[in-house]
Amino acid sequence: MADVRPLRGIRFDPAVVHLGGVLAPPYDVIDDVQRDDLYARDLRNVVRIDYGQDLPGDVTGTSDRYTRAAEHLQSWLDLGILIRDEAPSFYVSEHHFANPDGSAQVRRGLIGTVRAAPWAQSDLRPHEHTLRGPKEDRLALMRVTSAQTSPVFAVWENASGLGAILTEVTTKPAVAGGRTNGEISSEKHLLWVVSEPAAVRAIQQALRGARLYVADGHHRYETAASYAAERAAGGDGPDADSQFALVYLADATDPGISLLPTHRLLLPRAGTAFSRDDLWMRLDDGWDVEESDDLVSAAAAAAAVRADRHAFAVRARDGCAILSRPRTPTASPCAALDATVLQDLVLAPAGADEAAIVGGALAYTRSLEEVDRAVAAGDAVLGFGVNAATTAEMIAVANAREVMPQKSTYFYPKVPTGLVLSPL
Repeated sequence: MADVRPLRGIRFDPAVVHLGGVLAPPYDVIDDVQRDDLYARDLRNVVRIDYGQDLPGDVTGTSDRYTRAAEHLQSWLDLGILIRDEAPSFYVSEHHFANPDGSAQVRRGLIGTVRAAPWAQSDLRPHEHTLRGPKEDRLALMRVTSAQTSPVFAVWENASGLGAILTEVTTKPAVAGGRTNGEISSEKHLLWVVSEPAAVRAIQQALRGARLYVADGHHRYETAASYAAERAAGGDGPDADSQFALVYLADATDPGISLLPTHRLLLPRAGTAFSRDDLWMRLDDGWDVEESDDLVSAAAAAAAVRADRHAFAVRARDGCAILSRPRTPTASPCAALDATVLQDLVLAPAGADEAAIVGGALAYTRSLEEVDRAVAAGDAVLGFGVNAATTAEMIAVANAREVMPQKSTYFYPKVPTGLVLSPL
C-alpha cells in the first residue's frame, strides 16, 4: 500500500512576494544564462537556494553556494518571506501551459511526501538509472540546508476517488498564484493548501491502493534516501521529517502529462556511418526506407505510423528519409521501445554502441531544427528524429523492473521549484 503523507511545508508568503517571480525550473534544466535571468527576476527567487552561483573566493564549507543557500533559507524564514505551515498539509497545484502545438493545457498535481528508502523498499517505482554527480550536489545542499528544495515528479495509477477530491479543492480560491516564463510560452501556477484533518485523511486513503511511478527526478529521490539513511544512523526515528522525500504526484491519465521526444545526433568519429548510404549498408534487411523532402515531413510521417511501426526521421548531408520496420512481439517492455530499437538496431551498427555512447558518440536535442542545423554544419554526420515515449510505456518498463535507455523520456512541463519546500 502506498503511504503518502502530508507535511508542514515551507512556502512563499503570497502577502509578501508574487509567486511568479520566485519560482524556478528544476536546477538540472537551468543553464547559466537562465540562472542569471532568475537572479535578476526577483531577489528572493528560489534559485538562490536551489542552484546558487559559485563566486570567486569561495571557501568550501565556509563560504560557498551551499552555505549561502542555507543563509538565504534561514533569513527568508526570519523575515517572513517564507512561512512554514502550522498543520500537516497536502498541497494541490494547477499548472497551466501551452503544448508544443500551441494548444492550452492544464495539469493538476498533489504535493506530499513518501518514505525515502532504497528502491526495493520504496513506494515509488523507477524507470531509469542515475548519475553520481547530481546526487553528490543535491546531498551537499540537503546537508547544509536541512531541506529538500525540489520535488520528485511521479504519477499514480488506481487512486480511486482522488481526482474528485482534488477537483473539489480547486473550486475554492487558490492561496497563491503567478506566471513564469516556460519552455514554450508563459505558464500559470496556482496553489491550494489542504490542512483540514478529514480532507488530509481522505487523500491518504485514496492513495493507499495506488501504484506510484517516478516520471522525473530519480536522482532527487535517491539523494533523499541517502540523506534519510545518514540521519537515521544519527538517531532520527522512522517518522522524522528527514525520513521522507518531497513528491509531486499527478494522475498517469491526466491529459496535461506530456512527453517530448529527444532526438539523437551521431557525432563525427572514426568508424561511424558517414552518410545515408553507408548507414543503409550496415543495417539488416528488416528496415524499410522512404525518401522525404525535409526532416519535419519525415518526422510527421514517422509519427503517423507509430502505432504499428518503429519509425525514425533520418537527416544526412545528402537528404532526409523515413526509416521504419514493423513492431513485433518482444521479450520485455524495454525491448519494445523505439529508443531501444534505435540504439540496438540502428545506432550500434552505425558505430555508436553502448561503449561509444559512454565515450560521447551521441548528442541529444529536443529540436528538429537543431538536428537540421547540426547536420548541415557538419557538427553531426547523421541525425535521428525520434517519436516521444508514452506514459504507458514508462509504466510497463517500471512494472517489469527494467530501465529505459538514456534520454528516453522528457516529461513536459517540468514541475517548478519553489511551490513547496520540505524541512528535514
